[in-house]
Amino acid sequence: MGLVSYKMRDSQSVDFLNKGTSELDTIIKTLLNDNVLDPNLRNDILENIEAIIGPHESDWISRNGKEHLVDYIVSRYKFQRYPKMKRLESFPFHLLIEPTSICNLRCIMCFQSDHSFNTKEYMGMIDFGMFKDLVSQAVENNCKFLTLASRGEPTLHKEFGKMLEYCKGKFLELKINTNATRLSKELSREILEAGVNVVVFSVDSFCKEEYERIRVGGDFGEVLGNIRQFCEMRLSKAKYHKTSTRVSGVFIDDRQSKARFLGFWKDIVDTVIFSNVVPRWDTYNNSSMGYNKPCELLWERMYIWYDGTCNPCDFDYKSKMKVGNVKDASIRDIWLGKEYNHYRKMFLEGNRDQIRPCNRCNVY
Repeated sequence: MGLVSYKMRDSQSVDFLNKGTSELDTIIKTLLNDNVLDPNLRNDILENIEAIIGPHESDWISRNGKEHLVDYIVSRYKFQRYPKMKRLESFPFHLLIEPTSICNLRCIMCFQSDHSFNTKEYMGMIDFGMFKDLVSQAVENNCKFLTLASRGEPTLHKEFGKMLEYCKGKFLELKINTNATRLSKELSREILEAGVNVVVFSVDSFCKEEYERIRVGGDFGEVLGNIRQFCEMRLSKAKYHKTSTRVSGVFIDDRQSKARFLGFWKDIVDTVIFSNVVPRWDTYNNSSMGYNKPCELLWERMYIWYDGTCNPCDFDYKSKMKVGNVKDASIRDIWLGKEYNHYRKMFLEGNRDQIRPCNRCNVY
């Protein structure tokens, strides 16, 4: 187990500690022996294999072995390479569906601390029927990566367990993000039974005082107990071992210690990830960042809010850049539609500085 600096995007470097190992020889042999794969695509993947297989991919491979390996490597290659090339596919590589915009914490770096956001205008829970339709569209369009999370705490949705069950076995990677405050034994069992691939615990600290200073409304002892219980349950059955656990920390100021954070969590979960804070509270009034490069997210993913609103990014948490609503059009039509393409065109023409809040963000 070693700590590495993992560059997630051009502008975001994070420290990523991971227990998995990449088996490059096995991957290469499998790809070479796959007669279905287009030779040009296979050769390009092989030429870039060491760049493609980062800690995240290594962990997936260590848990899944050769099952769906070629499909996974090809999908990760496209996910990583095509957005950088500004190559537009017919459907988002990564779909993020928001079970709810409601959160039970008020973290000091989060837009949930924006009182103008915590109003009836923005708060709600997704209808289960609409959720099923969105998942079905994703499957029909061969989407491989689904995350159930965005602006709120997903486990607050009363039908979250049903959502997980409906997603079971439909994606190469199903991920959830949770603050673990409501991670009961029953919910933990539902997550594990659904075969969720990655469970991310957003924690930000290793001690009670610091945790409760940052994650206002949370109880560190309760959260730690919930995470420990989940990890113990995961080890109880072999079929649960494909679920990877990750603690995510956002570092806000020098009072936090990465070394102590790592030392505390490394023996509890599989992966520990650190990232520097991206100012999200009151996004719309932040100072302009001065970046003018095209953002890869416009070619990579789509966020769908609880009410069907589609957005390119959750940095824009009030949907000033709304690109459509799934109540009016399909995910595919919105992805390829004029609103999305309008923003892509503006970025490619060097006009990011004219788009708010994109001109107040340092991700590209």
